[in-house]
Amino acid sequence: MDTGTYPSEWKTSFIIPHYKSGDKANVRNYRPINITPVISRIMEKVVKDQLSDYLIREDLVTRSQHGFLKNRSCVTCHFDFFNCITSSREARKLVVVLYFDISRAFDMVSHSILFEKLYSCGIRNPLLNWLKSFLSNRVQITKVGSVLSHPRQISSGVVQGSVLGPLLFTVYINSICKCFTSGKPFLYADDLKVVYSCYTHELSDMVAKIHLELSSLASWCADSCLNFNIDKCGWICIGNSNLDLTLEINGRKLAKLNSVVDLGIRYSSNLTFAEQTDYARRKTRRLIGCITRNFFCCETRVLLYKVCVRPILEYCPFILSGLRQNDKLKLEGVQRQFTSRTLGLESGLEYHERCERLRLEPLWKRRLKLNLIFYYKLTNLLLHSSEPITKPTAVISYNLRNHHNLAAMEHCQTYVRYNFFLNKFSVIWNRLPANVRDANTLPVFISSVTRLLKDDNALLRLTLTPSFSPYIDILSSLN
Repeated sequence: MDTGTYPSEWKTSFIIPHYKSGDKANVRNYRPINITPVISRIMEKVVKDQLSDYLIREDLVTRSQHGFLKNRSCVTCHFDFFNCITSSREARKLVVVLYFDISRAFDMVSHSILFEKLYSCGIRNPLLNWLKSFLSNRVQITKVGSVLSHPRQISSGVVQGSVLGPLLFTVYINSICKCFTSGKPFLYADDLKVVYSCYTHELSDMVAKIHLELSSLASWCADSCLNFNIDKCGWICIGNSNLDLTLEINGRKLAKLNSVVDLGIRYSSNLTFAEQTDYARRKTRRLIGCITRNFFCCETRVLLYKVCVRPILEYCPFILSGLRQNDKLKLEGVQRQFTSRTLGLESGLEYHERCERLRLEPLWKRRLKLNLIFYYKLTNLLLHSSEPITKPTAVISYNLRNHHNLAAMEHCQTYVRYNFFLNKFSVIWNRLPANVRDANTLPVFISSVTRLLKDDNALLRLTLTPSFSPYIDILSSLN
């Protein structure tokens, strides 16, 4: 490190093509994953930890970026995005969201531009020289099965699959948010979406601002040697599905979308998540079929279910809290099917008894626990948010033992805001016992909530609220 050089022996990496979607014969439908030496990854981890701590401490990364940094994730990006949208809809505003896809973003990074950006962030030698050495004169070999390609030298891009590459890309794309003054950008790595909102009579002014900012974005991409995949870009209007706009970038029209797939979540212009539920149900049922056909040991089946199936059913639990009753039943039905196949119908056990036998919690109860933990993290600033979420304290005119550390309720006039996670779980938070709400650390809170949810009477008191419908959830755990 002191010499500012990266060992040349570590610069050769093997590329494993990872299929994404579409035609398997089309090379564009594969993501190149670099397999680098283990010792190289250890060194990268040390540099990455120090560099990311510096960037965060000095506030050098835009708060709109949710990728590759501590306490930031797809979930925090989704939360910020839907919090922004539902707030705008509560104000009776139209919402237009633009989605952008950058072609081969990681592979097209210009090294010279990246080094300028690192220097502007205060990165100096020997680290800057070490990073230059890390990216220069790299060689990659593509491996498909047991067949190897000829070695090829790489002159651009950060190393996909490496430890340090994603953080370097974060620095590279960081300034893209400066293109937007009227729109609010949300970034996860190179996945960019921008939210514009206005009252109906302001629509023409908003469209003019969008055109200006699209021009600014096109210029930024040209200066940064990046290109859009226009076929994967588009826009959606939330609040008026009949709205028709002509939006262009680089002379090409952006398509109007009725529904989108955004960071693993499927939703439509009316903010329903039925498509997400159906997708998760189809995918997990196929996985369960594969597990039950090929594995016969009960313990093995449960382990594979927990690792391969349940995470799909529980992705972004704060979004799942707003599902319609029927969609909740569909998700619970997947676990019901698994427990039935694993223990057999001849067991004669009800669903909740099968869950107990297999040491599985009903999904509705796990969602409740996960969302309470998420709420605690958000309101105690343990998670990143572009606009930090604080818990407004409710003003109580009388003094009761349990009326401490309560969340103030938002008076909502629209269903999308009323049904949003923050409002639903403010109600549930206020029904927690005071000793649980006052937990001073996350482990203490998790332990307290876990104990609380084992008490059926406490559970009923907790969920018996106007904005939470436990009856269907509880019934779904008994069938």
